[in-house]
Amino acid sequence: MRSKLISRILLTSLIALASFPAAQAQSFNSFILSGKASDLAMGDIAFKTPDLAAHRVNVTLSFGKWAPLDYSALQAGGFLTLNERFGLRLDYRNNLFPAFTQIDENGNEKGTFKPGEQRILAGISLCVADNLFIDVNGKYLMTSMAGQNATAFAGDIAFNYLKDGVTLGVKAADLGTKYSFGSTAYSLPMRIVAGGSYRLAPTEQHAVTFGADLGYILPQEYKAFTAALGTEYTFNQMIFARAGYHFSSAVAPRFASFGLGFAFKGIGLDAAYLLGPVANAWTVGLRVTL
Repeated sequence: MRSKLISRILLTSLIALASFPAAQAQSFNSFILSGKASDLAMGDIAFKTPDLAAHRVNVTLSFGKWAPLDYSALQAGGFLTLNERFGLRLDYRNNLFPAFTQIDENGNEKGTFKPGEQRILAGISLCVADNLFIDVNGKYLMTSMAGQNATAFAGDIAFNYLKDGVTLGVKAADLGTKYSFGSTAYSLPMRIVAGGSYRLAPTEQHAVTFGADLGYILPQEYKAFTAALGTEYTFNQMIFARAGYHFSSAVAPRFASFGLGFAFKGIGLDAAYLLGPVANAWTVGLRVTL
């Protein structure tokens, strides 16, 4: 009974977007997808222009709603470029779940509880050579449900090569410890992803970005392949039209996505809508870029 309850809660963020075998649904890091509308609208592709090469300061605030269980996510973060070779990243995300009915061992109701999930991420970005960037993130994950709390630590490392509008990258994500509820431990789905993007800007007013990546989720109990495709058209750095598709053979969600963005004098508003096989989702975000 407890195992089923934990599975249900940890996977609430994905029910709207994917269906997968119960044998693989024992646990899940619901932070596997970006919470940013600009990323989700492009199929959540993994590699675009590195933050260190693109902005001095970039602050974002996002809110998303995931049906059908009324799960939502609030995310706030920022990136600060200290110089041309070093930058800092900080991000906080809070997954907001509805109340669940608590059932005892005899199947009787004994009140309700409201589970929660939070993630704190801190990272650095380095330009170690001409056009070569390395991102390293550390994450602290917290989950609470039915009077029980669990924590985990994880890390990411990514390598990006940028030249003439082409970004090529590879990363390993969520390398870390397990969630433990009592005597039961739940692994994080670790990921290895490789891919790239190309930004074509024939004039100062018009630009198009294309991106794609392939990934593998492990350990053995997950064993899934992922793929993402995305594109973005930019007009005068003010209007952004985005579309994408995200695929997973198991564990992670499958969805088509599209979205719009508007920016003026460094302040932008983005929106994404995700079309999943079970239900749909949406995310909106505010960003400030200097």
